Amino acid sequence: MKPKEFNLKMIWVAALIVYLYLLTKLILFKGHTVDWDFVRVQLMAIAQQPDLIHTRTVNLTPFQEISRDWHSLSLHRPGTTIHLLGNVMAFIPLGIFIPVRMGNKLLSGAKVFVLSLLLSFAFEATQLLTGMGIFDVDDLMLNTFGGMVGYVLYTMLISIKRMIAGGTASTAKKEYNSNQSRG
Repeated sequence: MKPKEFNLKMIWVAALIVYLYLLTKLILFKGHTVDWDFVRVQLMAIAQQPDLIHTRTVNLTPFQEISRDWHSLSLHRPGTTIHLLGNVMAFIPLGIFIPVRMGNKLLSGAKVFVLSLLLSFAFEATQLLTGMGIFDVDDLMLNTFGGMVGYVLYTMLISIKRMIAGGTASTAKKEYNSNQSRG
């Protein structure tokens, strides 16, 4: 691997680590100081008293919070926009990181879908187990949608870049795939 390629790869890895840290801070700690000891204490409490799980708030009804938020938008409640768009926007970078790091091969859209869903589920399950938030199926859907939006944006930007560089759309796709298979 050439030094320039290695440096670029390390920049992407560092950016992914920073992104995941910030996402964790945003979702689990609501923007406050990251306190892993608190998470450990909460997990130990649920391990010692599993019945605590019944005291947690859970939304398993698809579109319940989304429709409530959508209705609140008409009432001009600003927090609603943050909730709806924030859940989508928070995962857009993930939809970019995945094809950059894993390559854009045949099933990369499926990879983005599955990994966005799994990461979102991990955050939601952690919120459920620790009581640091609410397990919400709508958040799973919005986060996963955000990952897919990121993937679509990424593929569009790659295609535009290739077309500007003078290639056709099929040339752009071939170059894109060859670049991704190296990473």
